[in-house]
Amino acid sequence: MAVALSAQQFPPADSLRAPADSIPPLPDSLFLNANDILFSKDSLDAPVEYDARDSMILDIAEQKVYLYGEAIVKYTTITLKADFIVYDWKTSIVTAEGLPDSTGRMAGFPEFTEGEQTFNAKRMRYNFQSGKGMVYDVTSQQNDIIIHGERSKFVRGGVPGAEEEEQARDVIYSHNGLFTTCTAEHPHFGIRSKKMKIIPEKSVIVGPSHLEIMGVPTPAWLPFGFFPIPGGKQTGLLFPNDYDYNPQWGFGLRDIGWYFPLGEHLNLQLRSNIYPFSGTWGISTIADYRKRYKFSGGLTVNYDSQVAEAADGAVNRIKSFGFNWRHNQDRAAHPSRTFGGSVNVQTNNNQRFRRNDAQNVLQTQLNSSLSYNKTYPGKPYSFNASFTHSQNALTREMVINFPNVQFLTQALYPFKRKERIGKERWYESIVMRYTGEASNRFNTTDTTLFSSQTLENAQFGVRHTASAGTSFKVLKFFNLNPGVNYNEVWYLRTINREFIPGLEIDTIIDQGVERYDTIRLGRIEQMRQSGFAPWRSFSASLSLTTQVFGTMRFKSGFIRGLRHVMKPSVSLNYSPNYLNPNLGYFPMVQDSVNAELMRIYSIFEGGVYGSPPQSGRQMGLSYSLNNIFEAKLRSRKDTVDRKIKLFDNLIVNGSYNFAADSLKFSELSASGTARFFKGMTTFGMGAAFDPYITDEDGRRINTTVWADRRQPLRFVQANFRFNTSITVGKIREMFQGKIPEVIDDLRAQQPAPTPATRKEEDFLSLFENFNLNHNLVFDWRYGIDGVLSFRTVTNSINVQGSIKLTPNWNINVGNFGYDFQLKGLSFPSFGFSRDLHCWDMGFNWQPTRGTYNFYIAVKPGTLEFINFPYQQNNPFTTGAFR
Repeated sequence: MAVALSAQQFPPADSLRAPADSIPPLPDSLFLNANDILFSKDSLDAPVEYDARDSMILDIAEQKVYLYGEAIVKYTTITLKADFIVYDWKTSIVTAEGLPDSTGRMAGFPEFTEGEQTFNAKRMRYNFQSGKGMVYDVTSQQNDIIIHGERSKFVRGGVPGAEEEEQARDVIYSHNGLFTTCTAEHPHFGIRSKKMKIIPEKSVIVGPSHLEIMGVPTPAWLPFGFFPIPGGKQTGLLFPNDYDYNPQWGFGLRDIGWYFPLGEHLNLQLRSNIYPFSGTWGISTIADYRKRYKFSGGLTVNYDSQVAEAADGAVNRIKSFGFNWRHNQDRAAHPSRTFGGSVNVQTNNNQRFRRNDAQNVLQTQLNSSLSYNKTYPGKPYSFNASFTHSQNALTREMVINFPNVQFLTQALYPFKRKERIGKERWYESIVMRYTGEASNRFNTTDTTLFSSQTLENAQFGVRHTASAGTSFKVLKFFNLNPGVNYNEVWYLRTINREFIPGLEIDTIIDQGVERYDTIRLGRIEQMRQSGFAPWRSFSASLSLTTQVFGTMRFKSGFIRGLRHVMKPSVSLNYSPNYLNPNLGYFPMVQDSVNAELMRIYSIFEGGVYGSPPQSGRQMGLSYSLNNIFEAKLRSRKDTVDRKIKLFDNLIVNGSYNFAADSLKFSELSASGTARFFKGMTTFGMGAAFDPYITDEDGRRINTTVWADRRQPLRFVQANFRFNTSITVGKIREMFQGKIPEVIDDLRAQQPAPTPATRKEEDFLSLFENFNLNHNLVFDWRYGIDGVLSFRTVTNSINVQGSIKLTPNWNINVGNFGYDFQLKGLSFPSFGFSRDLHCWDMGFNWQPTRGTYNFYIAVKPGTLEFINFPYQQNNPFTTGAFR
């Protein structure tokens, strides 16, 4: 007999309770002990909860419950949802499937969940007691892998006789399955297999299988396959990013390797490039580490051994090395100690031959900076240790400073009273500072970095710097700043030059007459001398500064006012005579060509902290005038006027040396900057004028221009620099009359909104994030012959950006420029990309480098190794990029 009850009338099974019994309770001795109750072997070890939105039908004779409409059944950690569920409590089997909705379409298909494991199916049966089930048209997901199965068998907790590890895991056996990373209802690609075994959070094991694209089988066939799908980080194979072709090296694999998760905070990759037909290979070690609230960073080490063809056809083997390390300390890691920075060292242009992008190819300067800083709370001093490195990729020159240590004090006021009573006295503002530092420097090239000669040529030095000064007002509007500075430098090595006689004569026969010409009287030999060698320098200064403001206001018109700020400065400077022979800083040696000429040199030449000033006693007067021009403009939108700078820091400076016996005046120099077009164009200028004339060899002589030609100054040289950085968005704002923000630092410009986040307005909107840069430098100067020459030093234009044609199509201009001086393109780089939902397609081309690559690849994930690249890499030749 079947009874139909609504969900509201029929409570869940575990809530059914008998009414209270009217019979008095029996004595305690008559109650049964729970341990004496016998349960059937077929009974479940937990209650089964069920419910439905529409109705439930309880069939007592068949011992079944029929659930309709958003039905749900729960048992331990298992939850089953569907529009129609039948639960047989006699056999502990539950069956679920969907029902037609109001339009006649099937809906409410089963959704099975156990813990974190969830899959959907069209129809399923599951036995709570045995933990086994049969699922039809199932879809499940393991990490980023989506598995579609025509018919699958689900076994909870493994199968009898399996390994102990698998006894604790669920296993899914699928027939005619497809696994993919595509999230579409009908996947665009996948690996199809007749037999498939899935162990959640561990692996997918397949029998004979093939790649299927858009439902069409491809010839890409596998006899079997094993695909790890770990829940956490697991060691495993890193498939190659590119299958490369190089006309010199042949076919090869790039970035194939192995992944090692070394604990919670460290990941390690070992990758390699292999060209088996030419013997070219490379290996990379990539490590990333991170500890929350402590530090983070990464390390990349590259070593490449490449076959290179020289210009004469000879084949050489070029070995290159790259080391890149970055480390960042979290701000909350330590209150008084910090450590961080980056190191980027390479040999033989390693980065240029490993990558073809504009950034790596065009970068000519490499720099490193790694530092440790320690402050002492409540103390007026601090400590710093650092490593610095600079390298020129064109000249191969490299300078490494390591170790650098520095101890310095903050501003110390030794004469300040602890308890000030009354007005501060002038000497209380005297401030003193001290800095002690030591440094070791290596000057080498990237090809001789690891040679013993590099260590032998190392330069070491120690420097002490002490200064004292103060500042106070004079006559209300002037600031008087006296100060003294003392430097002492210690070296352990100096140089000594000696003239070694050795006459060199050249015989010249002119019209049958033999003549002799002396080429050289000898040679100068430089030797190193070890031993403690200090040098000291002292200087004193007295400067007077003030500011003068000039303002002009207009009652009407667009310009509401002009402002001129002048900052004049006059200073007296004194330093002793460092050329004094008693000091021994600057000895003299006979010239190798002219017997009457003695050349002066410094015994500290090439030292870490340089040499003393190569000058006699200085008693100089320095003067400068800094000018700032500003304007106030009437706003077109509101009543608030806006300020703009017409010219920034137009500076004129020079000096006069009272102690010099001639040429007392220095050159008069002028420099300044200005910004135009809302900060998009920066103008810079520099000029030099001389109060003295020159001789035939272009050397200054002690005759003023005024005495020679009745002119105050002689023009020496000048240069104008224009740098423009502009985007299409800025151009639009200018023509639409908008007032864009004035950018003081062009590098700090905010990127334009991407086409995906803005509404397209016109055709120019496609180029919204294009950036155009133009550099123009002019130079004027007088030559030795007295002729004024003009030349354009730099005139180049460069464009970078991307065009979002559609949400899926993108055109990239990595770099495109033209150098008008060299009359050639400056490393153009073009490409396009297409988003194919679960695939990416793209093409990149560097025409002047002769490289390109085309690829169609699955998006990053477990199946990212499925890609079809075709490319030509850099044809390496000896002498390239020199």
